[in-house]
Amino acid sequence: MSTELPTDTPVQPPPGPAPPDLNIKIMCNFCKNPVPNIIENFRDGDLICGDCGLVLSGRVVDTRSEWRTFSDSDGDDPSRVGASQDMLLGDANTLESTTISRKDGGTNRAKDLSRIHNKLADQKKDNNLMTHARTISSMSERIGLSKQVVDSAIQLFRMSQSNKQIKAKPDEWVIAACICLACRQNSVSRTFKEICGLTNVPKKEIGKVFKLDNKDAGNETQRAQISPESLIGRFAGDLELEGPVKAACIQVGKRVFERDILAGRSTISLVASVIYLVACMSDTPKTAIEVAKISGCTESTLKTSYKILYGYRESLLEGIKTSKGMIALPAV
Repeated sequence: MSTELPTDTPVQPPPGPAPPDLNIKIMCNFCKNPVPNIIENFRDGDLICGDCGLVLSGRVVDTRSEWRTFSDSDGDDPSRVGASQDMLLGDANTLESTTISRKDGGTNRAKDLSRIHNKLADQKKDNNLMTHARTISSMSERIGLSKQVVDSAIQLFRMSQSNKQIKAKPDEWVIAACICLACRQNSVSRTFKEICGLTNVPKKEIGKVFKLDNKDAGNETQRAQISPESLIGRFAGDLELEGPVKAACIQVGKRVFERDILAGRSTISLVASVIYLVACMSDTPKTAIEVAKISGCTESTLKTSYKILYGYRESLLEGIKTSKGMIALPAV
């Protein structure tokens, strides 16, 4: 008796209706030709039947490559490469500013190509601007400046390159002055000493370029003093003073500033002496050396201003509650 082994032949499905055709076809409703002759008129944005001329659709989107020119200058420039222009760096931040490396394994061909490319593109000025823009951004991040201040400093540096007097100064001086002026324009409290410590440029040299840059920018109102409240808040935070102590320092600082008790002295001396005065009456007093180090002034300058405030202590501290009171103030 023989038995048939099963084969691997797939089982055919039973006959049924054909699956629907999911392809999208455009057919002329008048001709109804199964093989339509459709003409795409990209100029007018229409789909036209080539047999009878019936317009099948309007406002067709052109999916071809875009070769129009958007340049302001006259002439045909069918360019499709490059990113959007940076308002700060101009053409220095586009793909057209690509540089060719000089290293190619010893054939020296890349060196020649790089030299020819630089001559044709004339990118030395743009490369210098990008380098200084990175320097300004790096320095600004170290002292916690916002992007708005960084953009203002880069814009000021770019504007200063058209001034012959400023352009003759070293780039380090110009960068320091631009950062300082950008802080003033955006009401950010940064002192000259802080900028000096950041850029290693003497205060005298920053002041020279600062005056030229400020005049060139046409903004004479930026010569006003820095607000003591902003410096008090920042220095009090660096000294880790509590919220009520910080608020008391700001209130005392306003009284000293409005009454011109320390007239003729710098804002740094005012802020340091006020913080030292109020901190001595708190639960976490600070020494004169600690306050002077944070504020950027000398200990002798702080104590000289403190002596003046000590004579007006009763009027300055009127209505201000502290944990220890005026009895905790160091005698002069």
